[in-house]
Amino acid sequence: MVFVRPIEQFAPDLMAYRPILALWVVTFLASVWDARRRNWGAANRLHFGLLACLSLAAFLSVWFSSGLEDAMAAFGVISTPVMLFVLTCLNVDTIARFRTLTLVFLGSVTLLSLQGLLAYFYGVDANELFISQLSSENAVPPKDRSPIPAEDMSGTLIWRLRSVGFLNDPNDFGQTIIVVAPWIFVLFSPAASLFSRLSLAGPWLALLAYVLTLTHSRGAMLGVAAALIFFFKDRVSRTMRVLLAAAAVGAFMLGLVGGGDRALSGKERSASERIDAWNDGISMLKDHPLLGVGYGNFTEHHIRTAHNSFVLCFAELGLVGYFLWMSLIVLSFQALNRIIQCVNPADDHARYAVLLRVSMVGFMVCAWFLSRTFVPTLFILMAMAAGLLHAARQAHPVVVAPELHRPLVWRMPSAKAVVFTLMLVSMFIRFSR
Repeated sequence: MVFVRPIEQFAPDLMAYRPILALWVVTFLASVWDARRRNWGAANRLHFGLLACLSLAAFLSVWFSSGLEDAMAAFGVISTPVMLFVLTCLNVDTIARFRTLTLVFLGSVTLLSLQGLLAYFYGVDANELFISQLSSENAVPPKDRSPIPAEDMSGTLIWRLRSVGFLNDPNDFGQTIIVVAPWIFVLFSPAASLFSRLSLAGPWLALLAYVLTLTHSRGAMLGVAAALIFFFKDRVSRTMRVLLAAAAVGAFMLGLVGGGDRALSGKERSASERIDAWNDGISMLKDHPLLGVGYGNFTEHHIRTAHNSFVLCFAELGLVGYFLWMSLIVLSFQALNRIIQCVNPADDHARYAVLLRVSMVGFMVCAWFLSRTFVPTLFILMAMAAGLLHAARQAHPVVVAPELHRPLVWRMPSAKAVVFTLMLVSMFIRFSR
């Protein structure tokens, strides 16, 4: 329902009856009832405490800046991704359930990708699923523009594929494709032959890669490079890792100076506008260091959104909210790294941890160029990391893997992540002007 939006797409008249709200209530009650029988699933007091504090920080940030009524509305908005985190933790507490969720997630995005191809080649819902923009500032749009993007041979327009719901931006859709692509390998066991892997994974990956190119997302290009590095970094020698990193840097620099139809140049208009937004975000933090300018209020202080999830977070929620948000991300990576370090690489828990880490790296790299601080995808990914660690601990007792059961030390790494990202934003601003 969150990703495919079948009711909104095919039965919009039913939306007046609030079916999604009813589904939320039923799902939550059923999840709580089921979790009670299973020792509350992967529920973790630390995660829930951080989520509660983050929601409170968002509420207070708006209350102090805009008043109680706006604060209540903001609390209602942020409750959606928070509840997705809770629901995922309540339900995904075994490796089988984790696998099921990845396949449902992957299947949903694959359906949306096929829908996009229908729009591209046959014009089915093309007006809703494609946005067009001029290929250059001097380009002249064709007078007789074809309603089917694939038939436009003028070269003056860039047709960018998007999807439905909160994926109605090409960058969001590209980011989500990167997130789910590694999960194709969940379908294979370590003993699967190379032929079986290539026969299924090859065409599926090619489909997602082709759809990704139709989004024309520059951030997605960098996300793919980062995801590939993390996918192969434990499978190749140190020399090869250096070469992969160099290739990624080369691809980034190529985008900066060349970039084809949508160059990543800092002098290019949209890129310079993003730098201006980041600079104003730093100014908002300086003026309101504790709780920021208020959740959802960035555009009240700048003409556009931040185009950076990190900037958006510390500008709107201040250092308090930013630390809480970063802590949830740090805990997720620590959980995945703990599984990878402590469990046999052939074990499903370790294999899935590698794939989920690749997904999160791809998401976070794309998020550096997008305002996606509180999108459902991120909170589902973080909850999946918590659920996978819980499942690994249940499958591997203390006597088998004692290090796996040690508490995660998160406060200092989170503080370091806050400082590092603030410095990184400042460096981007300084060297891009």
